[in-house]
Amino acid sequence: MKKIIFVIALTFTFQLSALSLFAAGPGTTGATFLKLGVGSRPVAMGEAFVAVADDINALFWNPSGLSLSEGKQVTFTHTEWFQAIRYEYLAYCQPALGGTIGAGITYLYITDIERRDIAGALLGSVPANDLAIAVSYAKTLSERLNLGGTVKIINQQLDDKSALGVAADIGLQYKLNKEGLVMGLALQNMGYEAPFITEASPLPMNLKVGIANKFADSKLTLSSDLNYSILDSIWAVGAGIEYWVHPVFAIRAGYKYNSAINNTLGALAGLTCGAGFKIGILGIDYALVPYGDLGYTHRVTVGAKF
Repeated sequence: MKKIIFVIALTFTFQLSALSLFAAGPGTTGATFLKLGVGSRPVAMGEAFVAVADDINALFWNPSGLSLSEGKQVTFTHTEWFQAIRYEYLAYCQPALGGTIGAGITYLYITDIERRDIAGALLGSVPANDLAIAVSYAKTLSERLNLGGTVKIINQQLDDKSALGVAADIGLQYKLNKEGLVMGLALQNMGYEAPFITEASPLPMNLKVGIANKFADSKLTLSSDLNYSILDSIWAVGAGIEYWVHPVFAIRAGYKYNSAINNTLGALAGLTCGAGFKIGILGIDYALVPYGDLGYTHRVTVGAKF
């Protein structure tokens, strides 16, 4: 088993090293909506979730964590961004095929983009949206090791132009001890997207490595992640905490430092916080993330386990 872990980790390291040689700097990739974190619980924890992932949110953060999800789960997240930008996420997972399967739909859209002619006359509005459909499978290989993968179909539209692409994620989680210490690793957005017109932009390939401690009483979880956007040469580190004050109420907080965002918007832009509620099979989560002078973003997630 240790040999398997070593080979997988070596493969990830090799891909990261090789691709970094061709990194072209920040802003070189397309389909940037794939970088936006989904789910109020992970975001409120500073997006330090690759080792924590143990529910439906794992479909985005680390597909191997789907193998830890309980029963059937469904979730919907609505995100309010700046300048009338909205972001929706719907996902479902259940045990099947000797492991766990899941599917998710991500949809980002912008309203009120005006179309004008050369003279400046208003001609209407311009449609602009991004869509990703993902299918995942995860399996527990041993008492300590979980593996998972995701395939995504991507479509972006701006006015009458569109681009279609395909991408894949792969991830693993490994329990370092019996006390709840977990290591997680995921490589995201490996794939290709066709050009809008003549020139294609590479997808935002991303490497996540993290560690988390889920304490035995299940009330407290601590986590930390290192995130590297390979082709953009942007790195980020995050840390998060989740504490269940009561069986039906949790508080969460975190901090994420991004080498591109925080240098522009200030250190306080990395703060995150939120709360979660459980009412029977239903769960409601909220996350607040400030972005300096740009304002605040809000995420509300409604989910169910049955």
